[in-house]
Amino acid sequence: MVAAISSRWLGALLCAAALIGLGAPGPTQAQDYPVKPVRLVVGTAAGGVVDIRARKLGPRLGEILKQPIVVDNKPGASYTIAAEHVARSAPDGYTVLFGGNNELVVVPALGTPIRYDPLKDFIPVAQFSLGYGLIVAHAGLGVRSIPELIAWARANPGKLLCGTAGHGSGQHFTCELLARAAGIEVRSIHYKGTGPMLVDLASGQVHIGMGFLAELDRQYIQTGKALPLASLSNARLARFPQVPSMTELGYAGFERKSWTGLFVPAGTPKPIVDKLNAAVARAVREPEMVAWLAETGSEAVTPNPEQFRNFARDELERWRKLSNDFGIKAEQ
Repeated sequence: MVAAISSRWLGALLCAAALIGLGAPGPTQAQDYPVKPVRLVVGTAAGGVVDIRARKLGPRLGEILKQPIVVDNKPGASYTIAAEHVARSAPDGYTVLFGGNNELVVVPALGTPIRYDPLKDFIPVAQFSLGYGLIVAHAGLGVRSIPELIAWARANPGKLLCGTAGHGSGQHFTCELLARAAGIEVRSIHYKGTGPMLVDLASGQVHIGMGFLAELDRQYIQTGKALPLASLSNARLARFPQVPSMTELGYAGFERKSWTGLFVPAGTPKPIVDKLNAAVARAVREPEMVAWLAETGSEAVTPNPEQFRNFARDELERWRKLSNDFGIKAEQ
């Protein structure tokens, strides 16, 4: 009888231990990570710049981690659907946000209602890329430099149309800053993403826009549909050494960073965060990845998680200040 009771108690204890183990990853599970495919959640549809970068990094991460990396596109609501999904996922390292400045910096800075905290609900794992864009003009506009663009705008007051990826986007801020800095009238025309804006720029529906090399170079610049006027960085881009930066032209404050990185839900064990960080760091140091990022106007950067957290926090504060200075807030 005692033996039977002891046996029953032992079985119950073992079941309880198993259930506890299923609830959250323990030290052994974290060190064995990953033991199944990892989902890399992206807030854009397939073919966008962030998606392109995720699909470039994903296969190499899979080789390093010895598990498949599945890119899971969850577009919509200015990237925030994907971010909310990851924030609410189990903190086990198998649902990872491949995101950046839009859903974690720009949208929160504008005061957009979101159901996650960009600082508290995520652990920044590893930054992947840091890039700078270009101001481009419709080829038929007849301008080939920023001074020529400003002269055109002054000769045609109120007619310069600046395409953006949407209200409150980085392009929107750049259009407004250009108007202030140059003392010209600029009308911002908002689209649902950079892709459709560039299609209209190529056909002359808008006169100028901003984008990154991954989306601009082959399809628009190399085909002659758009002309690069200036880089949105403090220096010239390696791909276009003949194109000056706005800083070089004497216009301050035009530096526009576009960055991507990996984020996991708060509560994810440190061994998992460290393993993912090491895998990204290894991938971005490889010559092929460095060359690919340079070709698309970016550089490889992989700070440790704490440095990445500080970077993201500083960017959020910077955009909040820009939002207040320009009076650009979320549309109600």
